[in-house]
Amino acid sequence: SWVSHYPEDFTAKRVSITGMNDAELKANKQATDYSLGDLNKDPTLPYDDSTFDFVTNVVSVDYLIRPQEVVTELHRVMKPGGLVIFSFSNR
Repeated sequence: SWVSHYPEDFTAKRVSITGMNDAELKANKQATDYSLGDLNKDPTLPYDDSTFDFVTNVVSVDYLIRPQEVVTELHRVMKPGGLVIFSFSNR
């Protein structure tokens, strides 16, 4: 998405985002890199094992058709002791 949903003053060495809309991903000002992909077609994340201190999934888990596989991938790319945060919309 074009917004990371982090506070405006949030800073990190790396903010990697994954999504389906190239224009929106390019417009994200907090992202340091992005990967274009559809996790419903291929739930594999394009990152190495134990890469991230925390992982967020913002209002998109409801749309996953293979959520367990995606959660397994989130666990794989997260460092030991890391944090996963899910947010949901109230539609």
